[in-house]
Amino acid sequence: MADAKPVIVRVKRQAGPEEAARWEEFSLKWRPSMNVIICLRDIAENPVTRDGKKTTPITYDSNCLEEICGSCAMLINGKARMACSALVDQLEQPIRIEPMSKFPLVRDLAVDRQFMFESLKRVKAWIPIDGTYNLGEGPRVSPEVQEKGYPLSNCITCRLGTWRSKVVSVTINRFTWALDWGRAWSAHWYSS
Repeated sequence: MADAKPVIVRVKRQAGPEEAARWEEFSLKWRPSMNVIICLRDIAENPVTRDGKKTTPITYDSNCLEEICGSCAMLINGKARMACSALVDQLEQPIRIEPMSKFPLVRDLAVDRQFMFESLKRVKAWIPIDGTYNLGEGPRVSPEVQEKGYPLSNCITCRLGTWRSKVVSVTINRFTWALDWGRAWSAHWYSS
């Protein structure tokens, strides 16, 4: 598609938590199957704004690029999404990209998710799998509790659930409930 329109991307930039925020706009060459991560990589390869001003590459997090790890969660056109699965062809332009504002900003689009990881460590919300040994039967859980807990097992700590919640305290209570569920689930493994 030689005559494809350029992809216009507006990124909210901030050098640090105490620095002033600013918007920068970029014009990128469209290509098939382009997602927001590809846009950010293209900007990193040639960090020049739409009006020709040189700038620094954008700081952001990404890892698996398969919508599994959740590290690339950000606001895309005002909605919490994972950048690896946000296809440019399905987004209104200019594409507006912002950091998740309910978490402490590190720089640009990167935020600090440490509180979630520390909370998971504190309650030991995982099953140890180092080595091959019999861990015994898991705890008995009623079908009703299983139904409530199953959606929580799908959490990949991507932060999207905390953004979509209307009230932060409700989100924190849900996350606390998830941690309590993890604590109950792992209690058997650590009591053996």
